[in-house]
Amino acid sequence: MRASAVAGIIFANSYDELLEKLTSKRSMASVPFGGRYRLIDFSLSNLVNAGITNVGVITKENYRSLMDHIGSGIYWDLDRKSGGLRILPPYNIRGAKRYNGYIEAIKGAMDFINRCNCEYMIISESEVVANVNIAEAVNHHIETHADVTVVYHNGRFPENHPDTMLLSFADDGRVNSIEFPTKQINGNANYSLGIMVISRRLLVELIEDAYNSESLGINRDILAPKVSKLRIYGFCHKGFAEVIDSEKTYFEANRMLLDDNVRHDFFNKERPIFTKTRDDMPTRYGTKSNVENSLIADGCIIDGTVKNSILFRGVKVEKGAVIENSILMQGVSVAENAQLDYVISDKDASIGADMILKGTSKKTFLVKKNQTL
Repeated sequence: MRASAVAGIIFANSYDELLEKLTSKRSMASVPFGGRYRLIDFSLSNLVNAGITNVGVITKENYRSLMDHIGSGIYWDLDRKSGGLRILPPYNIRGAKRYNGYIEAIKGAMDFINRCNCEYMIISESEVVANVNIAEAVNHHIETHADVTVVYHNGRFPENHPDTMLLSFADDGRVNSIEFPTKQINGNANYSLGIMVISRRLLVELIEDAYNSESLGINRDILAPKVSKLRIYGFCHKGFAEVIDSEKTYFEANRMLLDDNVRHDFFNKERPIFTKTRDDMPTRYGTKSNVENSLIADGCIIDGTVKNSILFRGVKVEKGAVIENSILMQGVSVAENAQLDYVISDKDASIGADMILKGTSKKTFLVKKNQTL
């Protein structure tokens, strides 16, 4: 694969409604994850680890925090005079202030696509947590002479995601069936990870045709109807992967990182995950603190008990407080003797002394950003 022949597009607001409590003031791409990351970090890292240096991020709304996070792209080595990282805000087409569907989104970004001067495009959604070898996916695309290559995973089908494709394959690996199940699937299934490889020329052709027919989505309105006409192949990602399709899966995907095997597979030296770095002091642990099986970011002050939890930067846990099975985002403070179990707390929330907040593994208790309890 020649990296200069490939460019990438990431959808920042893909399916914000799946995490509506966490995306009311931010995009899906900027939702915090894993103690120090944002969801877009995984898509960006997948691309730059393959040597791709021309990336466009299509935004729709609530993208101020995203712009603050990715900036010029310097933390992903994308601050370049030629190519680099480009924010692609909504483009006024059909008289609408915001695009309606993926087709209009890509149509609005057509200037970027035409100027890429590349042969292949990677299209990626932002609600997928996976460390994918994009270089191998592109090579597979070239070797099979595919029109479209869909990156897929074999595992639990994301039942709440409306446009995840259930894939069936012929003996040669070609996709011969695309479905969108409306009922829960028992056992593992082959499903798309929201990442595809396609030639730039074919992408432009398909988008123009779909736009003129007022179609909305790539998966339902282009790939599924043309599965017998296009040469669609699959590239299997065999590592850790989760599609964030609900608050429950967001919570579970975060907590999977507490497993040593998952963490070591996901964060590997060959394909590192990059993010915006912040200089902060090391976490301080009090003499009576107790921490077990948890991920603790820099800048925290821990004087209480933390078990099976993920704490982002700058979290404060005072004496007597007990945090279990929870996710506390940046700047959260927990006062003395408070008890949290199965809680997701957004940034800069304050939980008062002696407060008891408890959810369950099926339904977590969510504290809003800047909320005081």
